[in-house]
Amino acid sequence: MRTTSRALLAILATFGAVSCSAQSMPGVQPELTDGSVPFARYGQWTIYQSSSEMFDNALSCAAVATLPGSYDAIRVERVADGYIYGINGFDRESFGQNGEYPIAVWFDDDTSQRAQMTGRFVKDPAFPDDDWLSVYREAEDYESPLDGIIIANTVTFEVENAGNRTGNDAVETSFPIGTFEVVQRSLDRCYEMGLAFAQSSEGPIPACRDEATRLPLSGLCQSSAAAYINIVDGPEPELADDSCTWVLNDGWLAGSIVLYRAVECDGRTSRLAGSVGAHMAQLELIETAYGNAGEPYGKLAEPIIYADVYTRYKDSAAADVQARALYGRQREVPKSCAARKMTDVADGYFVDVSPAERKKQPADEPPAHLCGDYGYGDDADLWRVFQGMTWFFHLGQDVQEIDYRSLTLIEPDGEGGWNLVEG
Repeated sequence: MRTTSRALLAILATFGAVSCSAQSMPGVQPELTDGSVPFARYGQWTIYQSSSEMFDNALSCAAVATLPGSYDAIRVERVADGYIYGINGFDRESFGQNGEYPIAVWFDDDTSQRAQMTGRFVKDPAFPDDDWLSVYREAEDYESPLDGIIIANTVTFEVENAGNRTGNDAVETSFPIGTFEVVQRSLDRCYEMGLAFAQSSEGPIPACRDEATRLPLSGLCQSSAAAYINIVDGPEPELADDSCTWVLNDGWLAGSIVLYRAVECDGRTSRLAGSVGAHMAQLELIETAYGNAGEPYGKLAEPIIYADVYTRYKDSAAADVQARALYGRQREVPKSCAARKMTDVADGYFVDVSPAERKKQPADEPPAHLCGDYGYGDDADLWRVFQGMTWFFHLGQDVQEIDYRSLTLIEPDGEGGWNLVEG
């Protein structure tokens, strides 16, 4: 069944010694007691279904990321009403009185925001030999010092190592966390799916048929995502390196999920994320596969605008493109500026002057943007119209990291699954 995304349309319209079981060396994974594969992976993070010792072994989902080249690991657990953040490397017998011990947390090396809290040791069945010194935050507690993790690049935990011959030595461990919103959204999706399967089958989230992990945000298996995705006819972007490949990925956009093909290199995957403004939505490139070797996420210092997304309101696709491209610019550009169908992209358009006027331009110079910033020029920018939306792709002149032909919108079907958005 296909439906129009009502949500999107509405918004657009208006530390020390550690246990070997928690190794962070490449390839080490949680010991999932039910024998299943993890729910999803993102950079150094592995997301999996679990149970929460802090909340009487209730169903939960957890994410663990290891510090490259070390045994230190960070763990975040999604429970019914919030999140539990913890680290390994300490145990309740040596450090905890009544299972508790002080712990301090701050983000991005900003010690002025250092928060001292009381941690509690918890176990995870996926890491049977580890204790995780952890702190809890309610999901709606936006005043919590832990709320800053959502926009942070790194998180640092500090634990006093009492009993040292030189006194109390503070053990600090810092973890790169990538785009934490991806981790949190993936945990939320895992938890929702875990509850649904527990109620319907009294079992855990089943493994995908190919035993591959799911896409982190939608929870779709690779085969299911491939069945949804629509790649229109058009030139395929070239990869910058033979060691890179195209993979499926997902991102959030208003109340929908956008599926797309992205470049993957050395374990890093290019990633889009959505934002919503007063008159349009935007997709931004937030992580690049072409990052530095050894950097697990490729997170960009500043997002790069990838696409502007508008709700269609004209009767024809060409009229909608022209209205969007020339809005507020009609008196600044030649009268012959108009939307014109592309010959090599199935649903593609460009906005340019008449062929006769274009021929008047110097042949030995790059094409000028005669119809404004959203018109044809010396770059690969283009318009597409699909699924009830009009999209302007800021492709520029650089190597492409996202396959512009592949973007596909899906939305919740109200029963725990997804529908294609129809326009």
